[in-house]
Amino acid sequence: MRRIGDATIDKVEEINGPGFAARRMFPRFDQQAFDAQKGWMKPDHVAGEKDQLVMSIHSWIVRTPRHTILIDTCLGNHKQRANPGWNNLDTPFLDRLRACGCPPESVDFVMCTHLHVDHVGWNTKLENGRWVPTFPNARYLFGKREYAHWENERKTQDAASVNGGSFDDSVLPVVEAGKAVMIDSDHQPDPMLTIRDYPGHTPGSIAINLSDGGRRATFSGDIMHHPIQVYHPDWSSQFCWDQDLSARSRRKLLEDCAESGALLCPAHFGGTNAGYIRPQGDAFAIDWDAGA
Repeated sequence: MRRIGDATIDKVEEINGPGFAARRMFPRFDQQAFDAQKGWMKPDHVAGEKDQLVMSIHSWIVRTPRHTILIDTCLGNHKQRANPGWNNLDTPFLDRLRACGCPPESVDFVMCTHLHVDHVGWNTKLENGRWVPTFPNARYLFGKREYAHWENERKTQDAASVNGGSFDDSVLPVVEAGKAVMIDSDHQPDPMLTIRDYPGHTPGSIAINLSDGGRRATFSGDIMHHPIQVYHPDWSSQFCWDQDLSARSRRKLLEDCAESGALLCPAHFGGTNAGYIRPQGDAFAIDWDAGA
């Protein structure tokens, strides 16, 4: 557990391990530049002779004096996905939430930094052959611009191909159940939370800021995927909707974290998963936080 003023932060992991090779993940990859950082990245962030990126898929639980907020909801169980490692999962994710003192009924808000498949999966669960909201007492906060983009994609594509089918099984059922709230970046669900736009990975990617007692944390979603991007913010992932815009937003996020002293809490860093950003030359460095 980490503490920001009177708020607490817990990470709940769904899966973790080596995945894409770095060269495949980043179109602007440079081996020499990567090798210069590899020493500290092994074994928590890089594995194997092919420089596989060790990545986690996890949610963040934020508890303020008023609300329990779940940020991003991973992949979910029993969902048909093209990626074999993500297909038809059966993980104890909900048990892990409960072990953190966060049963599904206790969640007040579910906030998705964007609507990619690995950030919306536990929005719903399979119940009697139907996808229903997993968190019965929660309001699900979706960015208006983000939702509109994928809604438009669904009008022009086969439903199964829109975000790998996740829009239909993990987003629309929430809307149909009347649990969704479409928000702009000026929306403030809790006095300790603010939202900021960082488009590029998707059209409506946001970061969520938690502030209290002079301390701050930033939940960045996929504005960055791996700590190498702290040192090379121009390296956008192959999954970014707009590579150049994503790079500009990433640099802006890192500048904002360095200036504010925020604890950066990304969605996919494996091993030590959060840290403090400082400028280094024309890029940045990260000082790891020793919290859970």
